[in-house]
Amino acid sequence: MKKLFALLALFISMNLFSQDFVIEQDVHPYYDVLEWKGMGALLMSKDPNANTKQITLSLIGDQETTIWDQKFNPKGEDFYYIASENARYVYFLDNLDLQTGKIYFSQLNSAGNIKSTNVSIYTELKKIGAFASDDIEFIDAVVTDKALVHLFRIKEKKSKEYIEVATFVTHHNFRCYASELGRISFEALKDEDNGHWRYIGFTGDQIYFAAREKSKKEAGYAVKQFSSKGEPSTAMFIAAPEDLLIVNNIGFGTTGAYYADNIESEPEKGLLTNINGKFYLTGGRVAGNGAELVLFHLFEGEWEEVNKVNLNYFIEKKGLDLGVYPMNEGIGYHLDHNGYDKVSMLYFEHKKTSAHNDFMQKTVYNPSSVFVNKEKNELVVLLENLDIIRFNTDQLGKEGPVTFNREK
Repeated sequence: MKKLFALLALFISMNLFSQDFVIEQDVHPYYDVLEWKGMGALLMSKDPNANTKQITLSLIGDQETTIWDQKFNPKGEDFYYIASENARYVYFLDNLDLQTGKIYFSQLNSAGNIKSTNVSIYTELKKIGAFASDDIEFIDAVVTDKALVHLFRIKEKKSKEYIEVATFVTHHNFRCYASELGRISFEALKDEDNGHWRYIGFTGDQIYFAAREKSKKEAGYAVKQFSSKGEPSTAMFIAAPEDLLIVNNIGFGTTGAYYADNIESEPEKGLLTNINGKFYLTGGRVAGNGAELVLFHLFEGEWEEVNKVNLNYFIEKKGLDLGVYPMNEGIGYHLDHNGYDKVSMLYFEHKKTSAHNDFMQKTVYNPSSVFVNKEKNELVVLLENLDIIRFNTDQLGKEGPVTFNREK
């Protein structure tokens, strides 16, 4: 009898803390779902017969109906979803390259308002130098709290150097600004302690970029800070921790660099990030007979260990493929090494551990997948009130309503 009551109590408690809710079909079936970190899940529907390119976005979050529904029209079959932690906007880019000199996109804000337009990027880049459009290589596109930011690289054969520039398109009026980040010679890049410029994060209107370099024979990072109007402010050098393993930056998260797939050829010694005004570094180092992945925090000019995870399966000759995604809770990462291909989290809270889930292409659009254990066909979203909603993606592409599950 006691066992029966215990099982009954367990059943009741599970139902109190887990509840299904149904989202009715829009005009057309739901065909895809993305996560907007901190906001919820974005259900997407469109005409399966392709009579129109129009896509309907429906935000699912802390209520049992859609919070809002909005429509946009991508220019082509594909578009690129750009989102970041703490950014109040997300973007759907129609193009990454500058073949027309412009970028075309739809901008979505947290209230569900959407604007579609284009901005001339090439016009601003020409103010820095007389670059031929064919010589401008796209590197990255990210969204910050105040601007949509692009990184481009120009290979100057005459001077034997790379010129690296950033453009900033402000959210409120779509004005574009361009700034040169730096130049690095072909010869300097032969030294593994030197590297290209990267976007590393933002805090409010402070947007950070970094490049690996040496200062007085000390290896580290040159860091520059810009405003959303491309105005330079702080510049500094941050020394790197010693004895870090070379990692292959495979990217992780909804950035243009991930879509462009052009960062894999550039090794790094740890991945530097900035979030909420603090610098963090994620890197590998040898530990005993294996290795460990370590999260460091820069405090008063010194790197302090925050968290780590052991890599018991480490084989040094195979190297480490690592991508990171900074979040308010910690640094989410994708690690691919020696048959281990997982996503997880190095929390800012010391010794706090996280789930380890299989990496899939869909994981890129689901940053919350690092927090809890999930099935391969699930999208999971951690809401601001700490509720978790789960969605079985096998429901996509079918006529009729879809079901979500909420866990308290």
